[in-house]
Amino acid sequence: MLFPITIYRACLWLPARLRGERWHPRVNTALGLLLYGLFGLPLSILLSLEILIVINTQLMAQPMDDDEATQKPLSSTSYSPTHHWPGRTLEEWPTDLQVTLPGYVDDATPPPDPTLPRDQFYDQLLASYSPTILHKMGHEPLWDIPTDIFFDGDTNPRNNVSNALSLGTVPAVVHGEVIAETDDAYYLAYMLYHVKDYDLPVREAISDATFHDGDNEGIQLRIDKASMQITLVETWFHNRFFLCNRTGESQGTEPIQTRALFEGGTHLVLFVQSMGHGVRCASPADFDDLASNSKILRLASDRDKLIAPGINDHTEYNIGYRLASLKPWYRLAKTHAGSGNDFTTLFEDTIVLGTDSTGKEIQIGKFFAANDFEKRAWSRPKPPWAWDDRWDDIPVALWHFHPALAFNSHTGEAYSEKYHYNAPISLIFTAEERKTVLTSLLSEHYQHAPQRLARKTNPVNRQPSLPPAKKPGIGVQVKRYMNYVIHSLG
Repeated sequence: MLFPITIYRACLWLPARLRGERWHPRVNTALGLLLYGLFGLPLSILLSLEILIVINTQLMAQPMDDDEATQKPLSSTSYSPTHHWPGRTLEEWPTDLQVTLPGYVDDATPPPDPTLPRDQFYDQLLASYSPTILHKMGHEPLWDIPTDIFFDGDTNPRNNVSNALSLGTVPAVVHGEVIAETDDAYYLAYMLYHVKDYDLPVREAISDATFHDGDNEGIQLRIDKASMQITLVETWFHNRFFLCNRTGESQGTEPIQTRALFEGGTHLVLFVQSMGHGVRCASPADFDDLASNSKILRLASDRDKLIAPGINDHTEYNIGYRLASLKPWYRLAKTHAGSGNDFTTLFEDTIVLGTDSTGKEIQIGKFFAANDFEKRAWSRPKPPWAWDDRWDDIPVALWHFHPALAFNSHTGEAYSEKYHYNAPISLIFTAEERKTVLTSLLSEHYQHAPQRLARKTNPVNRQPSLPPAKKPGIGVQVKRYMNYVIHSLG
């Protein structure tokens, strides 16, 4: 563990060794410090992170419980994930990106019908593209079940932990919404709210920031109108956007974490961590440990046949969840209070998105209200408009309020940014506020990209961003490595 000192001394020693007494000692020292800053310090940080990852991997390793060893679900001993072609193993990525996990039943649901009224059509979209969720279970399984933030019948999440403990269970619920429609795509969001984020006792003892009441992570995805295929997914993984698509390639500002896998044609397969609940697209490697501490959740097409999850770490392959709308979140977004236990609002603290014509600040809630949290911690539970990846070039709120622009920025694509429908913007803000908010967000965004500022037109109907002229460079490689670090330490 003394390598940082050794590297530092080596950097100071090398100029003197090469040039000897030909240079003044101060020159040798200056060159040594320059060498350390350019090479020694980055190498020290890199080695420190790798050692930290190894230590964390050992801490996070969770042996099976005694009863898990004897449980042996029907499919666990002989199951090997396959394509929809029988008998073929997932040793490599399937060329059609299709997998069939245990518990899957083809309900032969007809495709969404765009001739229906908008609300009905959007409900069909949400069901047809609802994710298959591979959720790992930790030592507090009650906190590893995604549920309705209003499961207890009120809109005050401060009492969710105590109410869940009193009930001893929570229903499996995913919050879903068609958040936007443009000329060429539909944008869908699926949120996984957990009553509590927790960690291993040793990590909780080290830092209060490793656990907190309430947790909200999830995804936004783009469905191409021409093909009706999911072309891009962005997941929220511990304050970082993880991207996946069908090719594994991108020309934008953010790296692609992995290719996407699907079940039943349209159902994206997600992997969700236990304890911290980071969400990402699943990969074939995630299926190697499928029989241990896993629950597979799918949308229940028939509520009367919904199978509730066991509040345990036993593997279950056929859990059903139901969908809840995000519209109540939008309608309550401007009802908030300061951090504290004496309120009943859904949200605490605020994000300022500009001022209206009277000079009054336009504010929306920043955090989900809670009792137990570290006030200054980055990990406090947030609604999707408050998700802010400090490594990308879009400001807070733009990702959820202007998904087409965010996806264009991240991938270098030129998707249409002309909206026919935008749920959060239309339900949260008045007509006057909408233009103010979007103008403010775009102005902040283009401060980071002034070369594109001249192309900004009406905020709602502006032309799509152009893809970069050259392939991403070292910045994307650094982000790719940081994704690896965040994923390993999550």
